[in-house]
This record gives sequence, structure tokens and C-alpha cells, in this order.
Amino acid sequence: MRYTAKFFRDNLPEWKRRKDPILLKIFYRPLSFYTASFCANHGISANSVSVFSTFVGLLACSMFLFGRWECNIIGALLISCWLLLDCTDGNLARCVKAQAFGEFVDAESSYTLVAFLGVCIGTSVFYTKGGGVLDSCSNPYFIFAGAIASSCDTLTRLIYQKYQNVARELSDKNIIPAHHEKRTDHENSGSLRVRLEQEPGIGGILPLLILLAAIFNALDLIIIYMLLYYGGGAVVFISLYTLRAMRYRNFTLKL
Repeated sequence: MRYTAKFFRDNLPEWKRRKDPILLKIFYRPLSFYTASFCANHGISANSVSVFSTFVGLLACSMFLFGRWECNIIGALLISCWLLLDCTDGNLARCVKAQAFGEFVDAESSYTLVAFLGVCIGTSVFYTKGGGVLDSCSNPYFIFAGAIASSCDTLTRLIYQKYQNVARELSDKNIIPAHHEKRTDHENSGSLRVRLEQEPGIGGILPLLILLAAIFNALDLIIIYMLLYYGGGAVVFISLYTLRAMRYRNFTLKL
């Protein structure tokens, strides 16, 4: 069978169409139908694309460490390439063949990118001549702010996973009511919560903002944006799950 872009376009699930952020929906997703057809016709699997995208993400982050305008542009373009690859591996998994640990390597790619992105862009702000919009040149606080922004994304994921594991264990032991926390893509694809989570992030408008900021020497604004988005989101998220855990403070556990 020879795969075409039309094949991937026609077989994209409706829930995925609804879930995709706006920029991804109008640009990256349509383009990914062609890259997916190329990969499928040349025997390149979804997991292989995911692993390759991890290295693309690392290369994108490393370009910002040079502190040069042209390197910042290359880094920003590579982030867009990463997002295109992220769409491509999803197309392959849904329409051709889903592989074992596909969800893991796909998540690994995005976690790796965000984990290094903030501190690398902050380093570029520190070294880039011209000072940026806020005259931030040689200000080490932007490196620190970028590191905090990226760390908040990782911290949020770790706390969520720990909550899930503990709640599932307590539920299995009948110490707390049955745990039904897991969300499904199908059920939440069009919800406001999903939109608020995805639209401002790395799968939404952030790659375009980084590219524009790199062109106009305004990466200091990206650090502030990431700090507000990832840092603010972490505060809200951690507070929410802490309150959820405190609801069970009267349930006792025999150690």
C-alpha cells in the first residue's frame, strides 16, 4: 500500500481535530500529512520519528547557547521542525502502526525539549548583544528565570504522576474511594481546560512566538512569558492537587 497525504488527512480522528491548538491545526498538522506519508512509504516508524525529534529538540536548545542572532533564528526554526515531527509521529501511530512504548518516547521528546528550552533561551538573552526589549543584556536573572520556567513544567508532571500513583495504590487497598482521575483524549478534546493547557504552550503558539522574538531580538519577553505560563500553571496545579490530597486527611493508613 502506498500512503498519501490524503490518507492521513482522511483518517485523522475527529477528537484529534478538535483537540489540536489553532496554529497546529492550520499549519503544522496539514504539513505533517505529507511528512507522514513520506515516512510511511519509506518504512520509518512512529517511534523512530519520536526519537529523532528528541535530538532535534536538543539541537534547537543548544543553538540558543551561542548567543548569536543567526543561531537564535536557527534554534527557533528547529523548534518548529520539532513540532512538525511531533505531529508526524502521531499521524503514523494512529493511521499506520502504533508501537509499544510509543506514548513514552513521544512524551520523552516533549519533556526533553521543554526541560532545556527555558535555560538555553535565558542564556541567549544574557549573551546576545543589543539588550532585547527590556535591555536585558548581561542580566543573569534571565538565565535563572528560564531555568525556573522549565523546571516548573517538569515539577508539575512529576507531582501529577506521584499523585496518580499514590491515589491508585490507596484505591486498590480500599483506603480511599475508587480512583477515576485519568482523563481521556476523546472525552476532553474540546474542553476549555484542554485549550488553556495547550494553546499557549510548546504545542500551540509558543514556537511562533519564539521565532518572532528571535527575529526581533526580544527573547527576554519569551522568558517572561514562559515564567508566567509554566510557573503560574505550576502554582495553580500544585495547589489544586494538594487540596485534593488534603480531602483525604482523615483517612488513616496502617504502615
